[in-house]
Amino acid sequence: MKKIIAIVCTLSKTIDEFQNKPIYRTLEKLHKLYTDSEFDVRIVKDNKKGLSEVYNSYLIEEYKNDILVFMHDDLEINDLFLVEKLNESPYVVTGLAGSKTCDLSKNKLAWHLCCDRGDMMGEVSHKKDNFIWTSVFGPTSGRVLIIDGLFISVNVSELLKTEARFNEKFKFHHYDMAFCLNCNKHKVKVGVLPINVVHHGLGDSMMTQEWENSNIIFKEEYKL
Repeated sequence: MKKIIAIVCTLSKTIDEFQNKPIYRTLEKLHKLYTDSEFDVRIVKDNKKGLSEVYNSYLIEEYKNDILVFMHDDLEINDLFLVEKLNESPYVVTGLAGSKTCDLSKNKLAWHLCCDRGDMMGEVSHKKDNFIWTSVFGPTSGRVLIIDGLFISVNVSELLKTEARFNEKFKFHHYDMAFCLNCNKHKVKVGVLPINVVHHGLGDSMMTQEWENSNIIFKEEYKL
């Protein structure tokens, strides 16, 4: 069984600040549930680099025997079988939700806007104002083209056999879509599995000017 290593980028400058993030409770629980040889974590504090650059820095020979999970710091994982599920995943890249198609002719290029409703797969729970609800996009297990970037698991040894990597032009937006398109280009299997998580956010970054700027760059990079 391969060790799972969680890679968490955070703007928090200190461990005390990081302890207030939802992911911290997850890491505490997983450390109690698994041994050090089964689960570990790398925290990138006070991160000013783009996520693609940070993630690529871990996709190296040093971690070839591991499974890396790139997680957002506003994510809480409540799955008691995380290590087992990711080790048994039939995919090189595993996520929680995504789509089987991606229409790059759309104006706004987010995974859930680039496909028909019937092409969506997976599920994610969300929490806001102490309320939790689950968005069920479709079947919770299966092959997809694009996944949401809040949780990206990578079987490193398999990925290193290819040239698929994160596109460092995309720092905090569209990095997930660009990575998945790159995986598809290099015939890397991407899929979703049912993993119990709660996302303490609504994915509303699309309302920002930074997202709009990234959308323009993405359309130019992957234009039809």
